[in-house]
Amino acid sequence: MQKYFDNILFYLQRSGGGSVYWGELMSRFAELNFDESNFIQPVSSSPNLVLSTLNLKRIVFEKYIPVKILRYLPLSISLPEKSIFHSSYYRFSKQSSVTNFVTVHDFIYENYRSGMARMIHQNQKSAAINHAKGIICISNSTKKDLLKFYPHVTSKKIRVIYNGVSDSFYRISDEESKTFEHYDAFKKQKFLLFIGHRTSYKNFDFAIELVAGLCAEYKLAIVGNSLTQVELNLLEKNLKGRYLFLGNINNYGLNFVYNLSYALLYPSSYEGFGIPILEAYRCGCPVVAQNVSAIPEIAGTFSLLVEGLDKEEFKRQIVSLQNSNLRQNLKEAALIWSLKFSWDNCYNELNDFYDYCTKD
Repeated sequence: MQKYFDNILFYLQRSGGGSVYWGELMSRFAELNFDESNFIQPVSSSPNLVLSTLNLKRIVFEKYIPVKILRYLPLSISLPEKSIFHSSYYRFSKQSSVTNFVTVHDFIYENYRSGMARMIHQNQKSAAINHAKGIICISNSTKKDLLKFYPHVTSKKIRVIYNGVSDSFYRISDEESKTFEHYDAFKKQKFLLFIGHRTSYKNFDFAIELVAGLCAEYKLAIVGNSLTQVELNLLEKNLKGRYLFLGNINNYGLNFVYNLSYALLYPSSYEGFGIPILEAYRCGCPVVAQNVSAIPEIAGTFSLLVEGLDKEEFKRQIVSLQNSNLRQNLKEAALIWSLKFSWDNCYNELNDFYDYCTKD
């Protein structure tokens, strides 16, 4: 059965968990399911860096429509009968002979957006879900949210398939760590790592104020998109001389950062999954996070989880990591836990779900 994968997400975001997810799966379908895998892409646009790392051969181009419009439209080309169509971002084929699949990552728009942006997103997501024969949720937490917002969807159409974690993340020796340009800074001070987007529910402001309330040996390392002027002002006001902005770095550099950080600080109020938790686990970096949404499901019992945005409790948990026995026990147990999450498993389970949904 021919499979058609819609790569439009690579043209919609510069980085993010969705692109990581789709890139990991597409690399496997291109290599392991070559004869049946086809990749649909816009005619002319600028993709993110993930797409350039993939060796895709069987590419099908949609007719020219600007991506900012195409993203909201059903598939514009005709596919062979009895094909599978799986979009990276809530699109679907209107052909009755095509089996649609959709991956639901989270419900951020439904929980944190309002107005026109939320309405447009919900309409598009609803159409994709209603046309899908198979719905993939990346955690049980996301499945729970799906059934809350779409109670008419039957559970038999849904399969929870966990994300994986890249093999780019692993523990390195102190000798190897010395090749990292910021090695001296990380070794001399306790850096708490904040990684990813800094939209409101990620609670970046809270992270700044939290670190500011700790003694001066604690500093904040920031990985992600460029800081806004508002963010810079807040950092200079509260953490002048106590933060390091690293920008968007590749997995090679990020592996050093995880290995050398005192802990991953993850105060997010909502996650559909939480890949950074597992990346940190692979690198021996303890995690201090808010106990909410999918975080406890993915973290297991191997992170220090805090109920709500309780600054004093976050501080207590951070300081507790100075206990070498606690730190070592968390690191070893977390590594074992993280090994059950793999992109190969994700790929295999997705193929099984395709087969299950397309049986006559």
